[in-house]
Amino acid sequence: MKYIVLIIVCLTFSSCGKEFLDVKRDKGQVVPSTIADFQALLDDASNTMNNSSSHELGVLGADEYTLSDQTWENLSYRPYEKNAYIWANEVYENNQVNDWNSAYRRVLYANTALLGINNIQPLASEKDAWSNVKGSALFFRAFNFYQLAQLFCKPYSASADADPGIPLRLDPDINLKTGRANVAATYAQIISDLNEASSLLPVSPVNLFRPSKPAVYALMAKTYLQMGQYEKAEQYASLSLALKGSLINYNSLSTSADYTFPLWGQGNPEVLLMCNMLNIAVVTTTRFNASPELLGLYASNDLRRKILYKTDTDGRILFKGSYAGLLAFFTGLSVDETLLIRAECYLRAGRIDETLADLNFLLKNRITTAGFQPLTVRDSAILISRIVEERRKELALRGVRWEDLRRYNKEPALAKIQTRLLKGTTYQLLPNVLKYVWPIPQNAIETGGYEQNPR
Repeated sequence: MKYIVLIIVCLTFSSCGKEFLDVKRDKGQVVPSTIADFQALLDDASNTMNNSSSHELGVLGADEYTLSDQTWENLSYRPYEKNAYIWANEVYENNQVNDWNSAYRRVLYANTALLGINNIQPLASEKDAWSNVKGSALFFRAFNFYQLAQLFCKPYSASADADPGIPLRLDPDINLKTGRANVAATYAQIISDLNEASSLLPVSPVNLFRPSKPAVYALMAKTYLQMGQYEKAEQYASLSLALKGSLINYNSLSTSADYTFPLWGQGNPEVLLMCNMLNIAVVTTTRFNASPELLGLYASNDLRRKILYKTDTDGRILFKGSYAGLLAFFTGLSVDETLLIRAECYLRAGRIDETLADLNFLLKNRITTAGFQPLTVRDSAILISRIVEERRKELALRGVRWEDLRRYNKEPALAKIQTRLLKGTTYQLLPNVLKYVWPIPQNAIETGGYEQNPR
């Protein structure tokens, strides 16, 4: 197979001018031109498409971990992590922002594949391969627009038509100026891409790094959930679960392994799409400590406490439950998250029996066999609080909590004040404040002329 190089040498999208693409090519570099070339471009899983997902700021700003005074002080060489932990006004200190850069690099890959594949008229024997490339490119563009929207836009609300969204890069030509769309247009583009991708992708992909119909439907469910369109979120969650809906019974797992789950999701029936976050400094085994508040949510008969966490020699609680099967946090799409989306949507529609069925299906596979007692409560207020709690316990450290905080903060009964105590100083993040939207990197502001998010 040809060694495909997209000739991308600068990772700061919309901030590197004409140097963004290196036009010099050596003999080992070729411009993608065939269906196989474009598939290879999108299969660059370990370097680009499935690695270093845009969840760093979300993890840094959420309530799933704590840092000691000394650990925080020693992060001076990683100022944006140190600043993000306390939700500072100045976060990046002119450093590159991986969440922005990596997402737009993946968007560039997707747009390059889309432009190229649309110029190819496939033979009958090539139709499936052609469809997979186009569907995958549309999916990855949508997935990265979704990730960017959770960090750099306000949550979807009645003011979505007026709230600034993200730059919707739909063409690989980096010389084209693209302003910020509004939030409504941002989500509309995500849905449009996913709708088209759903008709092109297979039910069962070649591997878990490639998107599939179940993954598309799961992402559509996530997107509609963020939009508060619960009927549509339930519809697509159900479509995904109908195609791939099995859970692991945690009673069958060992609690003694360094990392509980198989590497890269192999053999894990819950993984719909494998993606992982970069190992930023605060998540390394020498610094990370799981939030005592989060750990306190797990009952004594909840297997997740021992399956997902382990105690370090100094007493800190480390996370070992990534579905990536290693230290890197899993940030892809999964059956368990999709099931919890559907349970919440059923509840929002007043369908209590279906809500309980989904929750009990999950819990039966997470609680000890001897300790499992089916939920029977039918009070909606109690059940929504339980779903929020189950999302915290089940989806810990997948980049989802930041999204949930933003979404639930719009409901007074579910809103939360985040608090950090460092060196005698208390820092708080109140519900619905501007700091739930991260700043756009300054170099992107200067080059693209974008409106900055106020702090």
